[in-house]
Amino acid sequence: METWQGSEALILSGAPDNDIGYVKTFLTAHPQVKIVCADAGLRHLHELGVSPDLLVGDFDSGFEPSGAGEIIRLIPEKDDTDTMHALSVVMERGCKTVWIACATGGRLDHLLANLSLCEYAAERGCSCHILDAQNLVQFMAAGQTVHISREMGYRYFSIIPLDKYLQGLTIHGAKYPVEAAAVDRSQVYTVSNEVTENEAILRTESGSALVICSKDRTN
Repeated sequence: METWQGSEALILSGAPDNDIGYVKTFLTAHPQVKIVCADAGLRHLHELGVSPDLLVGDFDSGFEPSGAGEIIRLIPEKDDTDTMHALSVVMERGCKTVWIACATGGRLDHLLANLSLCEYAAERGCSCHILDAQNLVQFMAAGQTVHISREMGYRYFSIIPLDKYLQGLTIHGAKYPVEAAAVDRSQVYTVSNEVTENEAILRTESGSALVICSKDRTN
């Protein structure tokens, strides 16, 4: 198996996405990134004008693989999604930073499954981010410090608990700072905060969460 040690990977998932300008912007900023298509992610290649390094999928959605140097063909009856399998492959090849795009539109079950991949990757020593035109999602584990720079260009950030409780949550450098706070997953108040300094610093002592940076649509 080819090693991608030290490389970043971008996985194009198969969700419908009417505005992939953000992917073009990402590729301009990350010209050396490995491009992986997960099954119907093929639909986005023509508009992007790029060739993938790898195609992964069962291709039961009507998109036949072409134009790639390597193809991993899966069977439809399997225990993971095409996107999850693609993530597993790039991690096995040594990528420690992975970005997943075209993963948030369409079916809600696919959306939630894709969001869970941030935690799946973190448990295996990989940093995984979900991207779309308005949002950047990452996983925050207990004891981990997350920095959100104002230069990232997102107006808001939210902390969504994955465990029943977050304990010892601290937020500095934000419009709504907290110190050693508790957050109940069924009564989330850590939504639509804003960075007020050069960066916001987030940390929770127990419980894990998704950190979602967001901006409003411009049209």
